[in-house]
Amino acid sequence: MMYRRIITLQKEPLEHTQTQSQTLRARVDRAVTWAGRIVPAAALVAIGSFFAAQQVTSPNHRSIKLVVMLGIAAFMFRFDMVYAIYAFVVLFPFPTGISIASSNLVLMTVIPMVWAVRAASTKTRLFRATPLGAPHALFIIAYFVSLMNVESNLALVRSLQIIWRQIACVTFFAMIVTFVDDEKRLKQILQLMCVSVGLVMATAIVELIAPGSTIIPGWVGMGKPLSHGGELTARVEKMRIGGALGSDANLADFGTQLLGFMVYFALRAKNPAMKTFWFLVSVLTLVAVLSTGNRGGLVGIMILFGYALYLFRRRMSFPQKVMIVTAALALAFAADYALSTYTYATSPIQRLMNTEMHGVVPETRTMTWLPSLKKCLEHPFVGSGPWFEIGKGLSFQFWPHNAYLFYLQTLGLFGFGAFMWIMWRVTKMSLAFWHRTRMRDDVSDILALAHIWLVVFAVEQLGIDHQREDIYPFLVWFFFAIIVAAAGIIQRRETGIEAIRLPKRFGSVV
Repeated sequence: MMYRRIITLQKEPLEHTQTQSQTLRARVDRAVTWAGRIVPAAALVAIGSFFAAQQVTSPNHRSIKLVVMLGIAAFMFRFDMVYAIYAFVVLFPFPTGISIASSNLVLMTVIPMVWAVRAASTKTRLFRATPLGAPHALFIIAYFVSLMNVESNLALVRSLQIIWRQIACVTFFAMIVTFVDDEKRLKQILQLMCVSVGLVMATAIVELIAPGSTIIPGWVGMGKPLSHGGELTARVEKMRIGGALGSDANLADFGTQLLGFMVYFALRAKNPAMKTFWFLVSVLTLVAVLSTGNRGGLVGIMILFGYALYLFRRRMSFPQKVMIVTAALALAFAADYALSTYTYATSPIQRLMNTEMHGVVPETRTMTWLPSLKKCLEHPFVGSGPWFEIGKGLSFQFWPHNAYLFYLQTLGLFGFGAFMWIMWRVTKMSLAFWHRTRMRDDVSDILALAHIWLVVFAVEQLGIDHQREDIYPFLVWFFFAIIVAAAGIIQRRETGIEAIRLPKRFGSVV
């Protein structure tokens, strides 16, 4: 017994020493771990603060673009791919030139390539199949077929760039349909698009206050420079505000087609701060659209407002309808008067009232529609090629100012038919909300608003062509994707088949 007692007394100091050593080692490990977290974060904050201070005192647009691209790269490689799509939605109205193409084309080429690698590593299907697969394929084929009538090397290069852009738009559509597979993501991506377009509308307000100004040197500025007469001439002759887009027609279309969603988010917001934010964005957008002086935008607002009142009429009493109509008309006329009286902007209401019609054609379209129709007859089946060449001298031709004539002239009946096939199928899917207008369901409401967008878009394209820029086409295919995604969510709810979630950071497909 005495022997065992001696051995026990000898072990206790040894065990105590080992415990102290383990505790010390654990503390050191924790300290190293926290240092590993804090030091890089502190270094990143210090570098970021230095960079921010440098950009404030001496901004460099290349540095700002580099930071943005690094942020998108982090989204692509580290987080759920849907966040890369979100980032693109915010940035696409503000493209920048890269040596090979527009930043929009480059980004919407790189993002799907990264997703293809990630999908292959997990043996995941790349894109979700949709009813638009066949018409999309036919539409892209029509672009390639139309190349047979391209005559110059310059036209061939430009045509190939346009084909690249259209493939990027269709890919953008496919990625949205693949990743936006539930109500939360549907609302998120629409809200981000509204914020993005709201930023564009803000540039229009800046142009109203300070025409020709620059917001981010070398990147975001006013697309329309002041005339030689300066601000005095602009005030006398009046301006048609285009903001960062540089086009009053495009700015009016962007604002008109998103205004319904902005008002919807304002009405549905429960947080007072968010409600105020969305109402301010809605008013800002309405003022920006009126500042364009664009008659098509004004007609679009009238269609949007009237059709929305009709579709949601069962949710409102008669006094509410009267109040809404009265308030909307008062706001529109007050904004129009203030803009035309106290700013450089022209009045769209006056322009609409003074429109002269030559038969069924407005006077400003007689010089664009008829020449385009004549050109369509030269290559009626496959078109003259994707690139619309306005020419010079005797060969000069105005833009068609009509998206349907644009497709007929460039892609012929083949491409025009493929586009109308897409429109037909999207229209059928957009009507999935029809028997749900009594219910307060966000997905059905969003689909109803997307259906209104489709009607407004179809009418506005009679007076403008969306195909000539690297911005507008992405908005068109964005909404095609929203309609398909919302209709898919409703269908899965009714059939009881939910989307199959992929591993974290990889999105979802069915």
